[in-house]
Amino acid sequence: DNTPKNEGTILMDATCTPADITYPQDLNLLNSAREKLEGYIDCLHDSCNGKKPRTYRKTARKEFLNVSKCRKKSGKKLRKAIRKQLNYII
Repeated sequence: DNTPKNEGTILMDATCTPADITYPQDLNLLNSAREKLEGYIDCLHDSCNGKKPRTYRKTARKEFLNVSKCRKKSGKKLRKAIRKQLNYII
């Protein structure tokens, strides 16, 4: 009766690793940070009265999708998109 219970799966070989892991890229990290900050702004605005600050959600999302959907992202386009996402965060 002292045998431990099964608590998950074990991967024994490197060929059977999960394939749904995405690599963190600057543009994707900035977009997720921007979305989290917008959520924080919403939560804080609900708790206090006053005018909600501008966040440019739709334009930021549209510009992110324009670059992220491209198959080949040139360095110039990528740098420009990163700069824009940083400006939306700041």
